[in-house]
Amino acid sequence: MSAYPIAIYGNGLFQDGYPTPPVPYTTQAQQLNQGITTVILWSIHIHDGGDLYLNDTLFVSKGQVKYATDGSSGVNPDYPALVKQLMSGGSVRDLIVSVGAWGTTSDFTAWLGARDQVKTNLAVLQSTFGITGVDFDYEGDYTANDRKMIVTLTLDVGSLGLYATYCPYTATDFWTGCLADVYAQNNNQQIVKWMNLQCYAGGAGNDPTQWAQAVQQTPNTGVANPYAFIVPGYAVEGAQGEGPASIQQVFSQLAGSGITGGFLWNSSGIFSTEPSGGPTPADYAAAINNGLGASTSAREAVDA
Repeated sequence: MSAYPIAIYGNGLFQDGYPTPPVPYTTQAQQLNQGITTVILWSIHIHDGGDLYLNDTLFVSKGQVKYATDGSSGVNPDYPALVKQLMSGGSVRDLIVSVGAWGTTSDFTAWLGARDQVKTNLAVLQSTFGITGVDFDYEGDYTANDRKMIVTLTLDVGSLGLYATYCPYTATDFWTGCLADVYAQNNNQQIVKWMNLQCYAGGAGNDPTQWAQAVQQTPNTGVANPYAFIVPGYAVEGAQGEGPASIQQVFSQLAGSGITGGFLWNSSGIFSTEPSGGPTPADYAAAINNGLGASTSAREAVDA
């Protein structure tokens, strides 16, 4: 199995549609384990004081996971059991939480203002659900101060023993600069494991190989394989995107380039169309793998 992911952004995963989702939550966990390697919980929002919200639902406050019991605000009480099912015995090997989204710069400024509390809350997600990383879906102004902020928060993530991923759609120099700064400030060790490059919506014109070249041309990032480091993502049916056949064709054009993984945006798009005969997560995972099939030997070489 490749070290680089076949990932999916879990839009409100195990919470979307609660308590009556279009596809039962247990079925969702089972289906994700048929080819998806990395599930990214999207989106975590950070409020002043450091509380974490899963979309609009309170998730973690003052070091405690909040569940919707007895009418209180919180997530599905079955969340721990569903995550345990998700992480047991299938293809899924990593669970990441993604902070931010379009128009949510405040998530990061609130994080910066309550770093100790956010670290405590992330540690609770780590111990309770076994999260392995934090994804930075920062879509702000990309100033010098913003770069310092992202680097500081990335270092905080690393201090917990977690890795980071970045989810850019623009501002190549900003993100490669963050990589170099993190590497320099972390004793020449890179905390960022890969970039989830948005190739849909505002990032629809992105060429993954050009981003790989930008990483390659940036000195001292600590990235050993810039092409495998770039993990391009595409929107699915139900999320203003395409079906498996079209996504497979896109990835087939990247076969042999050194790109070795991909991601899907997002799970709720898949599960909303599935009841009417739409494709499953396994169909999309197979599309990425089949599209990259010509680079199988390259993927195995990276893993070796």
